[in-house]
Amino acid sequence: MSTLIIGDVHGCRVELEDLLAKADYRAGMGLVLIGDLINKGPDTEGVLRLARDLDAKVLIGNHERGFLAYMRGERRGNADLKECKRQLGARLAEWVAWIESWPLFLETDAWLAVHAGLAPGRHPRDTDPRVLTNIRTWDGAGRQLDNPEDPPWFELYHGKKTVVFGHWARRGLVVRDNAIGLDTGCVYGGVLSGVWLPERRLVQTPARRVYKEPVV
Repeated sequence: MSTLIIGDVHGCRVELEDLLAKADYRAGMGLVLIGDLINKGPDTEGVLRLARDLDAKVLIGNHERGFLAYMRGERRGNADLKECKRQLGARLAEWVAWIESWPLFLETDAWLAVHAGLAPGRHPRDTDPRVLTNIRTWDGAGRQLDNPEDPPWFELYHGKKTVVFGHWARRGLVVRDNAIGLDTGCVYGGVLSGVWLPERRLVQTPARRVYKEPVV
């Protein structure tokens, strides 16, 4: 069965609805959201509600992990995290419990979905969650995961199984034989991207506006 995999939504519920309509998605079809559903955008709860109503398979991203740490008192809350908490409103505890249940990756015989990427040469089940949710570049040890002097992790990935990922809005759309990157900066005024697999058919819809100024 075909599966629609969608990149970082970041609270952009209207754009998610736009993309689902453009993709001719219908309830009951395969749907995967690859993390960072929450934070920065205007309607985190609306995104979560839509994902749950559609019975989407949802992966945890670095923003979900950061939000959970904030809710546990393990990190200080910045303005974005406090606004995300406010948007979740009276059902905050319910949404937190659901987010805590999300897996770090999803794998089929043909493809693997993960929020940020893979440590080269390692299966995600044997990889630190910090790497799976934060990696952009690879230094050989995982100490620095976003160093422009190091190569992108996907240039070091030689597996045949297609890896679909997000997390790297500055890099934008990535389409390689064995890797597809879908974070195209919707919350920053870019576009929201999805891909149908196994067809590899790309679907994109523009942001309605800039919700968050990107960090340069």
